[in-house]
Amino acid sequence: MSFFSAARVKELFRKYGKVALGVHIGVYTTFLAGCYIAVDQKMDVRSALIHMGLMREPQEGEEPGWLDKSLSGGGSTIVLAIICNKALFPIRTPLTLGLTPYVARFLRRKGMIKPHA
Repeated sequence: MSFFSAARVKELFRKYGKVALGVHIGVYTTFLAGCYIAVDQKMDVRSALIHMGLMREPQEGEEPGWLDKSLSGGGSTIVLAIICNKALFPIRTPLTLGLTPYVARFLRRKGMIKPHA
């Protein structure tokens, strides 16, 4: 089973439940806020996504994709931030998978959640 598989995500939510959901929402909103700030501050989001390998330059004669058109257009800041956040899915998911066990362990030690039965 690969680190990034749907089965692993399902297992994580089955095992950690509300903690996994909380970590997911926390990671998602943090990334969305970062994307919003980047777009609002006129960062070249398109070039950053290309540099990270999450998007590629259109080839000569090739029609630009919907993501490229959206990032190049004059869309609203929140819409562009959401699109940018969606493109970062391959980074957010492994981060959620990796952080959840540590957050659950921390919350158990603080007595905020019950230990495993």
